Amino acid sequence: MADWILSNEEYYKQVKWCELPSPALEKIYSFASRDDQLNMSVVCRKWCEEFRSSVCKTFRFDLTESQLSIRTCPRMIFVQKYSSMFRHVEVFYKFTWENHLMYTWCKHFQEFLQILASKTQLISINFRDLSGFFHQIDNSTSNEICGAIANFLESQHHLRRVEFHNCDFISYKGVELLLKQIENNSESLTHLVLQGFVRWRSMETEEDTNAAINLPTLLGLPRFTTLETEYLPTFVITFNCQSAAIQKSKNRQTRVPQKIILNYRRNLTKVEAVGGLTSTDWWFLKKIYPDLEVEFNFSTNSPSLREAKLLIMPNMPITRLDYRYVHDSPFYDFFCREVNVLFDHLLACKTSDYLVSLHFRWSERIFNSINYIIFNTFLLACKKLKCLELYIEYPANGIVVLLESWLENRPESLEKVRMVSGYEVEYGLVNLITVHVNRLRLVGLNVEVDFMFDR
Repeated sequence: MADWILSNEEYYKQVKWCELPSPALEKIYSFASRDDQLNMSVVCRKWCEEFRSSVCKTFRFDLTESQLSIRTCPRMIFVQKYSSMFRHVEVFYKFTWENHLMYTWCKHFQEFLQILASKTQLISINFRDLSGFFHQIDNSTSNEICGAIANFLESQHHLRRVEFHNCDFISYKGVELLLKQIENNSESLTHLVLQGFVRWRSMETEEDTNAAINLPTLLGLPRFTTLETEYLPTFVITFNCQSAAIQKSKNRQTRVPQKIILNYRRNLTKVEAVGGLTSTDWWFLKKIYPDLEVEFNFSTNSPSLREAKLLIMPNMPITRLDYRYVHDSPFYDFFCREVNVLFDHLLACKTSDYLVSLHFRWSERIFNSINYIIFNTFLLACKKLKCLELYIEYPANGIVVLLESWLENRPESLEKVRMVSGYEVEYGLVNLITVHVNRLRLVGLNVEVDFMFDR
């Protein structure tokens, strides 16, 4: 017992207070009485001053209409007192039909950014749904807010993760914000998310067409690992194989693994407006960054493969592909042909050389025995494929064809399979599928088949 006590005392001497996990103070604070809340405030402030450790690390700026209606907003008072403790901040605009409340929110938002710029150094910042007011406010206020965001990003030097979701900046202003964060956080930035970042209709002015970020400028940052973005047009992110950033990256002795996560949704983005990188660009990128991986989330409501052929191209090192077509239409024969063409295109692009994870969903009656044979040919060509998730509406007899073929010859690297059938299956077929699944499990393949209907 004495030894145990001594060892524990030694351990506690080594542990720093700043390394202990932070309690969920916001939750405790909400249940405390007014006197206890005041005492907690004093303790938190003294803790921060004494140990230089943040107690209130995560803060969400999401003012409600009731808070905006109060002359002295209590949330802003909290920010004034404890913003130096913040390390992770999420800004979320809650839409309001009241015009005066929207402008009040904008005023508080600018003040909030000014406080952060003067009092704290964040690790992460997440801006969400700013488009809710950008499309409603006047140009003067819009420029003031963009300026406040730019000044805030300029003041930060330790940001690791920066996210923009549904913000809809004018493109050249968006590029200016990216430049600010890259210039001032070049040694710390690891993860950048751009979803709904710029307005697609803002390419009209000369300022827009001259604004662009060179992709190697991002990938060449010393700690940068992940760019998650919609398929941005070339007037936002471009590629120049002769840029100084590429030469600098070539000279770097150590490189961190790089990942680009691409998201494309047809109902939100017109493929004509995308532009994007060419096959040659991808070849250069892969040569410069040998460990580069691409995750592609492709969602469409059209069975046509025109978009897929334009966006999925040779030399793209796609390690994870999530392809989803969700729509209802009676043209059965057309869909069967299109699916075959899709996997032929993936083979031609040599996507099979890189693919580790495939998630495929097609909400039409397409998979007959012939489709499964072509599909399996593609799978057998994927020498690195480990995970497969397949969602089909019907028929389910193709699942039997696929499972039976795997009993004789299955993809060597495949480890985990999940299949989902959205159509009622005869009990005899269910039993046969179950038998095949159990046999495959015995040889080491983790297979799961779900039937999405009430039996």
